[in-house]
Amino acid sequence: MFTVVIPLYNKELSIKNTIQSVLNQTYQEFEIVVINDGSTDNSTRIVEAINDNRIKLTHQENQGVSTARNRGIKMANNEWIAFLDGDDLWKVNHLEEITKMMQKFPNQKVYVTSFEYSDKRPMFRHSRTESVFEVESYFKEAIKERLMWTSIVVVHKSCINKVGDFNERLNRGEDLDLWARLVREYTAIKSAKVTAVYNMDGADLSLGKSIYIKSVLSIIDLKGLKGYERKYYKRMLINRLKYDIKTLDLSEILILIFKHNFQLII
Repeated sequence: MFTVVIPLYNKELSIKNTIQSVLNQTYQEFEIVVINDGSTDNSTRIVEAINDNRIKLTHQENQGVSTARNRGIKMANNEWIAFLDGDDLWKVNHLEEITKMMQKFPNQKVYVTSFEYSDKRPMFRHSRTESVFEVESYFKEAIKERLMWTSIVVVHKSCINKVGDFNERLNRGEDLDLWARLVREYTAIKSAKVTAVYNMDGADLSLGKSIYIKSVLSIIDLKGLKGYERKYYKRMLINRLKYDIKTLDLSEILILIFKHNFQLII
């Protein structure tokens, strides 16, 4: 039923536990597609040593996480795509919870559970009467709450065909870009149940400031946006502008202000 897409780049310390968290699922109808994105450590040997014929490992030169995920989607034999990054973990009930959500909302195509950070940092969560619900205003709620994150999203393959896949030009915020395109076309179904763990020990978390032209910031255009969608993106840009001011990045300050016709400061 599910194809689990796992991009892999130098995750020798975590990939075994990540894959094992899939194999431990209470719901067992899945295949695992691991795309080795040019790893230079022992990651692939670790994957190859796991004895389960549901695991498919393929290799490509290092092209970035978006390209790796897109390749995994194309390789999928199943209609439902479940994303999982190579250093994150699923709790044993993740896919079971997704199937319950599908039973409650059988006509929808985007399902999202909830997650926690590995260091147990506090998270903002809206209080709701229902544990599984339709996200009625994604951009409004996403301003405060991280509703969608890669390792908790399951989407029907037809949705990707319609809205497009991960933008391969981006290496930061490429997931936010895809989620936004999805929720403009489809209603996301959200579960308040925590079924995944965001690993805060990953090396990628120390990368610092993203390169502007390779981040989602570079494709944001406030013109024509209204309501909460505009507020959502404006907030993202203002946060970057504040960081640029703090770090005295004059060239980027000018790019942001003039690109958006001073709309960030009015």
